[in-house]
Amino acid sequence: MKRIFFTILFSSRLIALFGQNDTTSTKTPNEKDIEFERPFNFFAAAGASYMFSGDQYTVAISPYDNTIQFEKTFPILTRFSLGLVWNPLPNLSEANKEIYRKNKLILAGYEAARRHFAAALLVNVFQLGFSSDQINTNSPIDVGFGIGFRNENFLVLGTLEFTPIRTPRQYFLDKFKDKNLPLILAGSQEPVKSISVDDNTIFVNRIFPSIGIKIAYSFSKAKQAK
Repeated sequence: MKRIFFTILFSSRLIALFGQNDTTSTKTPNEKDIEFERPFNFFAAAGASYMFSGDQYTVAISPYDNTIQFEKTFPILTRFSLGLVWNPLPNLSEANKEIYRKNKLILAGYEAARRHFAAALLVNVFQLGFSSDQINTNSPIDVGFGIGFRNENFLVLGTLEFTPIRTPRQYFLDKFKDKNLPLILAGSQEPVKSISVDDNTIFVNRIFPSIGIKIAYSFSKAKQAK
């Protein structure tokens, strides 16, 4: 009988422990809750950005006459991103500082709830939609920075992003763009019939900046003063 009693007691304690919210309701002398949260939080986002630093081109060989053809790529990228958001400004009034100091050791790692201003560091994980087919972004380094507005778990960010793109080398552009010429390699008399962006003699990685906007969800938790 004792074993059954202790089993029920232990189970109810586990349910209470894991089922409780991360927030406890306690009022300040002003009858207002003081919230605490971590100033740094991870987020996931999706959005679009516009590359403003010049034209980018894809290169193909015409199947009709084996001439080199250039096609301008669409300058808008749609991407899914992961990142870290920082809300640097605490929303803590003078009247609540004593309660904050009282709870600082209890809520280790937490600080006073943040104001809406947010700064973010992000990594673009993959392209969305048509942009990945048009632009050769095969480098893993694709980062950006953003500032914006955070309301609880939701973020709106204006971003400055830096995307490495495989583009034709300048000598190749100067010699073949708008010329309708075939590519004949040294020591050969036959024109090349296929071309690859992995060919480092023709293509090179360049960093292209872009400005954009992203909608994000922040994985943050809040606690209240006790």
